[in-house]
Amino acid sequence: MMDGKTPLFELERISVDFETAKSRVCAVHKVSLRGLYGETVGVVGESGSGKSTLARALLMLEPVSSGKVFFQGVNMGATSPHSLRKLRRHMQLIFQDPDASLNPRRTAGWHLDEVFTTHFPEVSRGERADRADMALGKVQLGVELKGRFPYELSGGQKQRLAIARALLLSPKLIVLDEPLSSLDAALRKSVLTLLKDLQEEHKIGYLFITHDLSTLGVIATRVAVMYRGALVELATVDELYQHPCHPYTVALLSCIPVADPVIERGRKSVFFPAKRVASATGVGCPFAHRCPFAKEQCHHVEPVLQNVSPTHAVACHFPDSVSALLR
Repeated sequence: MMDGKTPLFELERISVDFETAKSRVCAVHKVSLRGLYGETVGVVGESGSGKSTLARALLMLEPVSSGKVFFQGVNMGATSPHSLRKLRRHMQLIFQDPDASLNPRRTAGWHLDEVFTTHFPEVSRGERADRADMALGKVQLGVELKGRFPYELSGGQKQRLAIARALLLSPKLIVLDEPLSSLDAALRKSVLTLLKDLQEEHKIGYLFITHDLSTLGVIATRVAVMYRGALVELATVDELYQHPCHPYTVALLSCIPVADPVIERGRKSVFFPAKRVASATGVGCPFAHRCPFAKEQCHHVEPVLQNVSPTHAVACHFPDSVSALLR
């Protein structure tokens, strides 16, 4: 999937494992992914597919068990804590629940000022206030909100405050972990429009995590589909919507609601229940226990991500079988 452009970030076959009382759980398994400056890479999958863990590994908030993480060409796993702290000024994280990321005992102004006291304590109070006012203006919030506490703000205002805080350090990358899930439909549209405008103005790269493929159709350039910690499909938005090559992607696309009730009733719903017999060896395709096309090979041989076009890759032994499903 190389196109000759310098990537903003790059993950090289990273894995993240967690130790439990009884076993070792692989939350992310040998995922390779990269994003360019000013590009939005979407990551989609059901709950538990490893999306948030992947994002935390990219930001080095979660240690990787194997593989490498690069940001602006720097191997983050090989940098000193001091250098890593400097790199983190250029990357920000916007959480799923704005309430969880805001201190209820502190004002909106304090949350903005904290960014400078943490990363740039030498900046004067007057300059901090000016830059905070500018950030609030970019997200269409008035400076009078600086004296309010989080409980005095609406859901949309709190999410815009979180975006303003992320913008203060002029980051190159913003990771958005389900940023719209707590908002209603009208607020989702306005926040999406805001994110697109900010990206166009500042050339920010986004890693946009969601379980909703319809949202990615509005903002993403490319989409990575994850299932049980593995990357099963990677393509441009148009290719993924028009020519999905993995059965799991087809199932996700079939869940997108359609406004026209006539079309909705005529659509073929796709759901793959788990089979009783899964992989006996614990290896193979992670989707084999639900795939209607799975053969013996799928249960014992792990598929690798392979190109079906210059901008489309899929990890499936039998990608041509999906075309029959779509007829």
